[in-house]
Amino acid sequence: MSEEHENGDRFDDLSIGERLAERDETHPEPMRRPEVPRQANKYAWLVGIVMFMVLGVLVFVQTIPNQGEGLFGPKSGTRAPAFAAPLVESDLEGDANVCQHKPCPKDSGPVPACEVKSRAVLNVCALRDRPLVITFVFDRGADCFPQVDRTERVRRSVPGVRFVTVYFSRKERSELRNLARARGWTQPVALDSDGQVANLYGVGGCPTTVFVREGGRVARTRLGNLTEAQLRRGAERLVG
Repeated sequence: MSEEHENGDRFDDLSIGERLAERDETHPEPMRRPEVPRQANKYAWLVGIVMFMVLGVLVFVQTIPNQGEGLFGPKSGTRAPAFAAPLVESDLEGDANVCQHKPCPKDSGPVPACEVKSRAVLNVCALRDRPLVITFVFDRGADCFPQVDRTERVRRSVPGVRFVTVYFSRKERSELRNLARARGWTQPVALDSDGQVANLYGVGGCPTTVFVREGGRVARTRLGNLTEAQLRRGAERLVG
């Protein structure tokens, strides 16, 4: 009997465990180079947070009415643009009039905004003869309504300054009216249903506050929430 046949018979008599052990001896696996564990990037979490914030900003920008003309509001020294917009408390239908002069561009209004005369509209042209604070708020992107609450409290202490709010929203008028009444807003609130007024003023954040001097020149534009003290100082500077 050959040696090969004898080895085969012996292999058949072995248990499974013994067969595997013998195979490991006769057919060893090739040596593999051990993997060196990579050092975790200690800044990976920070990169993730920054990317999340950037994504949030992009989503917010997509929700604001501004179409790219500017995101920081009117510059100091420029004249506050004319507009006439329906008051939330009125039943007047239609979009805001933002035509500055004839001939009026398409969809800006049939006549210049300063020519619109009605108790149902807020016409900024009729308000620019005194210092004016305009607060821009939106329905989405941020909680802007507390800023209007603060202007309501401040306006009583600065009687020489007018306060108005421009509200960009596509909600039903009755819902907006109920909101204004529930929060106790007594200042004029204009509805900017298609965002044309926000575009006209270059508003890209909520809230945005525009301080206007007597005669209609912009004193300054402030982005974000302001405290009552900041609002009061800004308003008092308009008359001081």
